[in-house]
Amino acid sequence: MRQRVTRAYLVVDQEESVPGRMIMGRAASILMTKDEICTELGWSDEMVRRLLQIPDAPASKRGRHKCDRYSRDRVLAAAQTTLGRTAKREWDETLRGPTPNPGWTTRLGDIGRLLGISAVAVGKILVLLGYRSEGSVTDRAVRAGCGVRRWNGFALFCDWHLDRLLSGIRTAAEDPGTSAVANALAAAIAKQNARDRVAACKRKQEETEAAARQEEAAMISALEVELQALRATDLGMGLITAVEYITSDPAARILLYRRCNAENRGIGSSGTGQDDPGLSTIAQSVAKDLALMERRARSEGFQI
Repeated sequence: MRQRVTRAYLVVDQEESVPGRMIMGRAASILMTKDEICTELGWSDEMVRRLLQIPDAPASKRGRHKCDRYSRDRVLAAAQTTLGRTAKREWDETLRGPTPNPGWTTRLGDIGRLLGISAVAVGKILVLLGYRSEGSVTDRAVRAGCGVRRWNGFALFCDWHLDRLLSGIRTAAEDPGTSAVANALAAAIAKQNARDRVAACKRKQEETEAAARQEEAAMISALEVELQALRATDLGMGLITAVEYITSDPAARILLYRRCNAENRGIGSSGTGQDDPGLSTIAQSVAKDLALMERRARSEGFQI
């Protein structure tokens, strides 16, 4: 028994003796694969998806056809539509190459750096100029020589001519008839300047804090050397006593105490100095001594 699958207006005969033909009512239509369409009509894969969308004979894992097939009549009809002719013209105008030509770039940020604005702002200005739509180069940009589409064999890119685009934006910004471009450019420059000021303030603050940390670390290192020399002369001297003797700065006392205590703990954990009575005393009274020093520092107005 002959099996038939009905899809909308067409009927596909699965036992048709002539390969690649489709029964449409009583008329037979040749089916084409995507590769055959691209080879014969010069289409791209994206054009096939956009213009034809649903295949007339979808691929079947169990059948003999492993790829989608499209009615030749429908393909030729789509090629004659306004959308089809426009898509074909755009594809023919698309450059082929792995990288942009000299003087061209795919990054809007390259243009933005020369104007002192962000890449997002450049994109918005290009839309106002009519050079960019839905993230792609427009025909107007291609005619002006400011943009071009490029296919690298895997994906479609938008290339922009740096000098022509910069000249076009600056010219439009000075033209009273395109005040929207001038306003957008001025707002983008002001916004970028504000971001730069904030970033500069943040960098300055970070540099100041880093310098303060380095100065503090150098001071604590010098105090630590003095403390070690002091305790070497009196092995029974406790750490808190030595710290209070070395410096009168409450904040420096706490930092020095913490560093020396951490070093002592490291020595203890490595199995060295276990019999040192000073280290044993420090290990037992660390929390108490540190709390005492913090209370004293707070009473003198220091934030710990």
